[in-house]
Amino acid sequence: MKSFWRVVAAAACLLISTSAFAANAYVTDDVNLRTGPDRGYPRILRLYRGAAVSIQGCIDGFEWCDVYAMGERGWVAGRFLQYDYDNRRVLVPAYGTVIGIPVVTFVFGSYWDTYYRSRSWYHDRYRWQNYHPRPPPRPPVHHPPKPKPPIHRPPSRPPVAHPPGTRPPANAKPPATTLPSPPGTKPAPKPHPPSRTKPAPAKDKNGNGG
Repeated sequence: MKSFWRVVAAAACLLISTSAFAANAYVTDDVNLRTGPDRGYPRILRLYRGAAVSIQGCIDGFEWCDVYAMGERGWVAGRFLQYDYDNRRVLVPAYGTVIGIPVVTFVFGSYWDTYYRSRSWYHDRYRWQNYHPRPPPRPPVHHPPKPKPPIHRPPSRPPVAHPPGTRPPANAKPPATTLPSPPGTKPAPKPHPPSRTKPAPAKDKNGNGG
């Protein structure tokens, strides 16, 4: 009997702490309304993008929020909730503290006893009471690209400057070279052209010339 009244008192405290604040918000995508602050808890119904909800409070970090939606009480992931603030809609995780949304603690026993006694999943409450929410997935790690090593190139050679007027002609042939004669040998004499001899005068029958 005492445990029953403790549950009632805990539920009353939860209602008092959240009744002083109710923020009207909207879901940014199609999401599930669940019986606890984790994807593993049973689903109550499907909320479609743009549906209005009344936020009663959020757990630390605003990852999950306790809401009223379509006559049901349950939990929605905070990243899918937007709130009207300063004439624009802002995400609850980023502005929850500025808006003043209270931070609440999910007490499984009192919460389920208050809102889900007549529901089909209530008979399995002892299983869900020992349920441990899964840790959120780690964000992907982006490694910066490794810088490429610098390329060291040898310095270019300066052009060779030739003084003007010293370049050889384009079609010039190299001078002919003569090989020296071996020692002890005389060079062969150059041939002389044959001398021209005058023909002898012709003689007559008497042997006289001319």
